[in-house]
Amino acid sequence: MHSDQHSLLEAFREDHAVLGAGFSRLSQRLRAQDIAGAIEVARRLDAEAGAHVAFEERHFYPALASLLGEAEVERMYAEHADGFDVVRTLIELAPGESPAAEARARMLARSQAMEVHIAECGELFEAMGRIPAAEQAQLYAHLLALRRRAPRWAEVVGQRDSR
Repeated sequence: MHSDQHSLLEAFREDHAVLGAGFSRLSQRLRAQDIAGAIEVARRLDAEAGAHVAFEERHFYPALASLLGEAEVERMYAEHADGFDVVRTLIELAPGESPAAEARARMLARSQAMEVHIAECGELFEAMGRIPAAEQAQLYAHLLALRRRAPRWAEVVGQRDSR
């Protein structure tokens, strides 16, 4: 069981490193008003984030609700929705289309908020250690299964299990 516990934590850290770097690049592109570059990064995030977001929203956040409280977990769901809003807005742009300054500013603010969300995972890593080992092993199995399926983020939006 200890190896599953360690593996879940390591996999979670790996995913957050990838997502943190992705949103950092996205924010950089938006600050530089490089819409084509931002679209490219958003497409990569859509492809890379789906399994992790699905894992967090379907399995991990429900497990955390009793440890962190429902309000904190709802805030994390809302932050994901805001992060995806940036990704969706960019990947749905028509070729050559550039969002208005207000929309670019909103996307940058939400991208930066996702950077903060990802960076604040220390609390989640600590909470993960308080989940019983058998449940951690189940969570790790769910994460591996989702990684194998590799859904896009767009595919998992709105599929949150009712609790």
